[in-house]
Amino acid sequence: MQLSVVIATWNRVPLLADTLRALAAQEVPPGLAWEIVVVDNNSTDATAQVVDEFAAGAPVPLRRVLEPEQGLSRARNRGIREAQGAILAFCDDDVLPAGNWVAQIPAALERWSADGIGGRILPRFEGPSPPPAWLTGNRRLLRQLALMDWEESGPLALPLAPNPQVWGANMAFRREVFDRVGEFDPRRGVFGRRLFRGEEADLIARALSLGMRIAYDASLTVHHRIGPDRMRKAYFRRLAFDDGVGEARAAASAAPSSAIREAFAEFRKWAKRSLLRRPGAFDHELRLRNAVGRVAGSWTARRM
Repeated sequence: MQLSVVIATWNRVPLLADTLRALAAQEVPPGLAWEIVVVDNNSTDATAQVVDEFAAGAPVPLRRVLEPEQGLSRARNRGIREAQGAILAFCDDDVLPAGNWVAQIPAALERWSADGIGGRILPRFEGPSPPPAWLTGNRRLLRQLALMDWEESGPLALPLAPNPQVWGANMAFRREVFDRVGEFDPRRGVFGRRLFRGEEADLIARALSLGMRIAYDASLTVHHRIGPDRMRKAYFRRLAFDDGVGEARAAASAAPSSAIREAFAEFRKWAKRSLLRRPGAFDHELRLRNAVGRVAGSWTARRM
């Protein structure tokens, strides 16, 4: 088995079904042996039935495995252990890979002599209305949706720059990466409905620190489906707070005075811009919520 596609999923069966159909329609060279491993992270919807029925008629081997311990990182780690491929590719259960995605992964790894690879994550906004201007005109918010549309390909380096980056919706690694670096940190990554982040960047930073080569290749493309629920300011407010909590929990440190100072500074900026109706108020509000989340997460970690 040359390549395994690992998909972690939790209660998203309508989206997952479309992802599986996109994978089943992949155009791959005749000699490429690959499989799909769906890791069911304790779903309570019809995930098991839909995946098993799809597996019966899939053009490639497809297996469903259950990971009862909640958390995206735990589910991906289970996929690493279950997969048989020499290359482990990851995509999310709400993306639609381009028709040549599977074929491009080994080619991109060879092109860059890389141990890991990632690529473009383009938006597919869905819903009765187009995305609001406050979202599409804000690069920072688009990045928060795990979108990556960087045109220039190249290797990553430490410290990781904002662009380009390799994220979980579109990434692949040679198995040796996990043998040397270890698995995803289970303290990081989405946990149920908590929007923790950072598990991919953490793993990539560990790989780079050991001298491994990770690259971004713009020819490797998936489309990320963005529903109406993620086009509302309430979503970004929750994301900013949860991201701060998760960051502090993973660091397992005492309440940082810097985060407290940042919270007060961002509150003043947010209040001033809001009262004067100046642009940028929402960005300061999100930074405020992130700082408060880091303080709350630090206090939680200290009590554990």
